[in-house]
Amino acid sequence: MNKRSSPHRETTGKRASFDALFRRCAQGMDRLVLWLLLGAVCLFVLLPILCIFLRSFQSEDGVFAAYQAVWKQYRDNLWNSVFVGVLTALLCTLFSVAAALFLATRKGWGKLLCLAILLITMVSPPFVSSLAYIQLYGRRGWITYRLLGLSWDPYNCWGVIWMQSISFVPLNALFLNGMLEKLDSGSIQAARDLGARPAAILRDVVLPLLRPGILVALLLSFVRSLADFGTPVIIGGRFSTIASEIYLQLVGYSNLEKAAAMNLFLLLPSIAAFFLYRALMRQADRLSQASRSRQERLQLSLLRCGPAGVLAVVISLLFFLMMLLQYGCIFLSGFLKQSRRGAVFTTQYLEQLLKYDASTLVRSVIYALIVSLAGTLFAMLFSYYMERRQVLGRHFFDGLVTLPYMIPGTCFGIGYILAFNHPPLKLTGTAVIVLANMLFKQLPTTTKICSAALAQVPADQERAVRDLGGGQGAVLRDVIFPGLRPAFLSCFVYNFSSSMTTAGAILFLINPGKKLAVFQLFDAVYVGEYALASLIATMIIVLVLVVEGAVYWLTNRRLYRTA
Repeated sequence: MNKRSSPHRETTGKRASFDALFRRCAQGMDRLVLWLLLGAVCLFVLLPILCIFLRSFQSEDGVFAAYQAVWKQYRDNLWNSVFVGVLTALLCTLFSVAAALFLATRKGWGKLLCLAILLITMVSPPFVSSLAYIQLYGRRGWITYRLLGLSWDPYNCWGVIWMQSISFVPLNALFLNGMLEKLDSGSIQAARDLGARPAAILRDVVLPLLRPGILVALLLSFVRSLADFGTPVIIGGRFSTIASEIYLQLVGYSNLEKAAAMNLFLLLPSIAAFFLYRALMRQADRLSQASRSRQERLQLSLLRCGPAGVLAVVISLLFFLMMLLQYGCIFLSGFLKQSRRGAVFTTQYLEQLLKYDASTLVRSVIYALIVSLAGTLFAMLFSYYMERRQVLGRHFFDGLVTLPYMIPGTCFGIGYILAFNHPPLKLTGTAVIVLANMLFKQLPTTTKICSAALAQVPADQERAVRDLGGGQGAVLRDVIFPGLRPAFLSCFVYNFSSSMTTAGAILFLINPGKKLAVFQLFDAVYVGEYALASLIATMIIVLVLVVEGAVYWLTNRRLYRTA
């Protein structure tokens, strides 16, 4: 009896040992993935920021010589940055709140048209607003000169403030619109039942609930204004900010110490804004928890809300009209040529575009696809380990990942030059440094998208897989990745559009012989080839929209077949 059972025991023992070995290998792979994620965050986020901080003190004239030189020579530029940032934040937030209220109270084709306009602005390159500003309001602008007969100098601080304010509105408006759609409708209905008029509901219910989001929009607009170098360089004229001076210091003089010190003047308020931003976002999330599972139109008529409501309608209509003029100008300028008889159709600039090196566009698409796939997978794994596994130090690493969203793009790019310009990790001049910079600059948004989607995946499913003998790999394969499928689409689209249009963060990392399409656009605007720049901008916008539409169609074609 014992002899007969011994082979069975041996087989069972071998199987048990094999299962134990498999579990150990799976645990080892799980730890390896976690350490690779955390190591990559430290290497590509923390190290560049530390390098900027340390390099700013490395001067031959003394430890604080670079800061003294910056304060002495560029004090006016610092005040210009603060002045422009404050006015831009106030004006942009006013437009954003008005556009969000207008969008939240619309329905039907009007809302779809507004959303389409905001979508185009979200995927457009960063220099489009400046290009349209010159063509519409320049010395020979369509509106100022052709329509009104005026010839005035548009290159000043007010042009910078106006264009920054308009450019930052779409993202803020969509964010505030999301908050409005998740407001507690019970509070509004209770106010109505108590006899409150629409103006009182807007003043006493809607706007107070929206206050954390308004403060976030104000804060983000200020930080983005501080970091914007393209608008002051193109339409600032003699007016310059600290961000535009950083660009000139690196491109014109290659002075890394002074540029690092300048960036630290922008980095410190950005880090302070980062902590305030996180506190405000937590408060905004708590206020929007009441009806998170249900989104509906804000049951409020702005025209019946008194002067504030009418002002919101007027401001939002003005904003959307300006967006139509801006992109209509961009799309038409590449095919129109001014003559004594007026504007005539021409293909001259299109032929000029076809002679340009097409490899820049192909390279841009390849880079964007790589960042979209790798960045989305990284964000999904990182969110899983931070939110579900709750690893040690997760708050620190989560804050570290969010930091690139708040710091200036030029600061992040200079940090990469300082960190990866020498052995043992010399990456400058290669595609790897550009791809890494794009991925980690866009990682804050994608991780937030994945975290929000992960919150909808029941934790009971993970426990059920483990109870049935599945390891971490089975949990990822059968529960986490299927649950994050909608987030994959959103992250992919965001990464692709951002990679195609990013400029500030990778400005100093691009190999001159391997440019991207967005820098072709910047060069064309900078040298005054506005018609060619319009065609390049149109090409980038159309390409991004086509790729995003193709991704949506491929992802949802099963739903279409079922319908």
